[in-house]
Amino acid sequence: MVTPDGVTTTAPTVIALHGAAQTPESFRAYFGLDAAAAKHGFVAVYPEGEGRTWNDGRPAAMRLKMMLRPGDDVGFLVALARRLAVDGIADPNRIYLTGISNGGFMVQRMACEYAELFAAYSAIMSTAPANYKEECQPSKPVSIQFIHGTADSVIGYAGFWTPLGSTLSAPDSARLYAALDGCGPATSTKLPDLAPDDGTTAELRRWEGCRDGSAVELITIERGGHQSPAMVETKPDLATPFLGLRSHDIDAGEEIWRFMSVYGGVPAAAAPAAPPRKPKPKPTGSGAAAKPPATNSGAADGSKPAEAKPTAAKPQGANAAPPTASAGAASGAAGQRGISAQ
Repeated sequence: MVTPDGVTTTAPTVIALHGAAQTPESFRAYFGLDAAAAKHGFVAVYPEGEGRTWNDGRPAAMRLKMMLRPGDDVGFLVALARRLAVDGIADPNRIYLTGISNGGFMVQRMACEYAELFAAYSAIMSTAPANYKEECQPSKPVSIQFIHGTADSVIGYAGFWTPLGSTLSAPDSARLYAALDGCGPATSTKLPDLAPDDGTTAELRRWEGCRDGSAVELITIERGGHQSPAMVETKPDLATPFLGLRSHDIDAGEEIWRFMSVYGGVPAAAAPAAPPRKPKPKPTGSGAAAKPPATNSGAADGSKPAEAKPTAAKPQGANAAPPTASAGAASGAAGQRGISAQ
């Protein structure tokens, strides 16, 4: 079991989905979520999509994974979330989902199809497929956050069109979910330009007054490219120099956790001082990770799919680098895919 230091029972857990062609390791090094996990005491899990992509629900012509390799990524993520809860790692009421690019589209697919499974969502560098205006019918209001650069040349901020499908703009994507949630009008706030030399600025737009306490956010990175913002430069991906400006005014990990901890269920408690809390009993049939109907993934009934190869690291506090160790934390849902967890 992998938990933050000082926590002996279930913890809030963020599952983070890589972009197309990334490995969990390269995504983890680039994304910078580990620092927020160590600071705030949540578990971060980095699964691997089959063929390093996600079957995110868009038409095949609009994504890298074609119909020849459809992949049951929905079933995989359902099984992973359930396994993390059953194994006593994740608080079933505080399992969250984030992702970038192809992973961000997969986040939206899960929000539309399994709204009850995750407490909040964050989709970075992705917009809503246009068909979601008719086809996205979440079973409950969803709290979802978007972070997108206006100069993104890969997934256009203004959306894009092909003969076989199109995507909405980033603002229209947020408005779609705000309408589904029954939200009130949006408010906008210019965020401080903490790194004036990075060539970007940021604005936060938020829809509140939504059903069941949900909310929708859009953080727009003016002049930002196909990049996840980070206040401290992280290890660049191989393609990073070609993807445009990266904002250092905000940090994706901090913004994701701020949104999820406020609008995604009970806020996370600080790590307890010694003596530690008594372990809680494992969840039975209730909670966010126990509701979804069984899928054909082979692991949703709690059985252990074969050949999982997870790696894990424990948060050591805000200023310490986490060590790496092997663990069986998410082994029940990985199949042949790698999982990194902090």
